[in-house]
Amino acid sequence: MKFILLSGSFHNNSRSLAILKNMEVFFGEHEAEVLKLDTLPFFSEDLTLYKPEPVREFLSRINTADGILICSPEYNHSIPAVLKNAIDWASRPAFNSILKDMPVSIITQAVSPVGGSRAQAHLKLVLDSTLSKMHMCHEMMIPQVHELFDNEMNLVNIKARERLEKHVTDFVEFTHKNRTYDLNVEQV
Repeated sequence: MKFILLSGSFHNNSRSLAILKNMEVFFGEHEAEVLKLDTLPFFSEDLTLYKPEPVREFLSRINTADGILICSPEYNHSIPAVLKNAIDWASRPAFNSILKDMPVSIITQAVSPVGGSRAQAHLKLVLDSTLSKMHMCHEMMIPQVHELFDNEMNLVNIKARERLEKHVTDFVEFTHKNRTYDLNVEQV
């Protein structure tokens, strides 16, 4: 299976990006690819007819995915604009986009003790409107994220590493079940 990993931030010391890069090994024989969202233009209805190349490439990659895993910080009690913009591009046409029935899992992180809980809630609300299949699990929020990495952004906290590995294992299983069900329904 193929998994697309989306980060809500792309600065040089992005902890969301570091978490995703450290998690790639947990996908085992499955393909996992981190997409850059910071090259996408702001969503505009004016651009939907003749989509810019970065948008076409982004949508093509999403279209070939079996599942999407998102890792995001919380900005001002919500989700970063770069992530919301990407979801807006992928969510068209409404109710029949490439996100419809797509298995999606969310991880949020923050320096605060609540680990991005408001961003998690907002992402669920936004993704529910796209008719994505939400990975129903114990919410994966990572508090005090600044304490998890070494100077090279390697994940060194054993407990966090174990939680993330379990999360990926569960999400791969969830995706397999949902994609197998979708294929069986299409054949009927």
